Amino acid sequence: MTARRGIRTRNRAGAFGTHMWSRRWIADLEAGAAPREARQARVDARVGKVLSLEHSGRVVRCDVAGSRPEPFTVEFAFAELDGPDAEALRRELRSGEGGVLAALAGRYSDRVGFLLVPAVEGATRFSCPCPVQPGPCRHVVAAGCVVVEWWDRSPEALFGLRGLGADVLGASPGASGEALGIDVEEALWGEDPLLPVVPDPAPAGLEDLLDAPVARRMAAAATRDPLEQMRVVADLEDFLDAFGRYRAR
Repeated sequence: MTARRGIRTRNRAGAFGTHMWSRRWIADLEAGAAPREARQARVDARVGKVLSLEHSGRVVRCDVAGSRPEPFTVEFAFAELDGPDAEALRRELRSGEGGVLAALAGRYSDRVGFLLVPAVEGATRFSCPCPVQPGPCRHVVAAGCVVVEWWDRSPEALFGLRGLGADVLGASPGASGEALGIDVEEALWGEDPLLPVVPDPAPAGLEDLLDAPVARRMAAAATRDPLEQMRVVADLEDFLDAFGRYRAR
């Protein structure tokens, strides 16, 4: 994520973070800086002094404009989720409505967010080459403000930053789910999914519906030309005939 004139934050006043867990992380980061540095950092973030955000694995790097011609490169490195928190995450994902897939798409509760977000003390390492060290300096806090807005827009990014890919969570083809002890079927659909009731009697096959009103309406939706409508139905018949003769090798 880069911007020639810097990344302008959505936040224009007050605390950064729209989720409880992201707000907590940036507040803890700011708490380690001098109050004046923290205030300046928020202003720096809002006016676009954070020039870029790049991430790879569990590392995030941001270029932040400062007092020298070349920007300062701030780096955050996040620890992998430890055993107890991984087990708590497993239980929380199993009890969630959407299971692992919904969480990997960024739809998860604040409880999951608090388990995923790296603690500033112990799970977050940061560095900046500016003279104001040890930090966090204003460049680190400004970069943190932009990181938090990235997390708010893309909560699923936290899984990668904590070393939790789809394969580890048991949500990819061929994954056994052993790393976190997750029951794959239960993780995908939740603990007690609401499934549709099978109709009784069972619905007819497509071959029985070709001459039904629904098939004619489908053809009419495709074209107003009667001949073309007949062609649509004929194509369906050809497809069904070919499909019926298909046998897996």
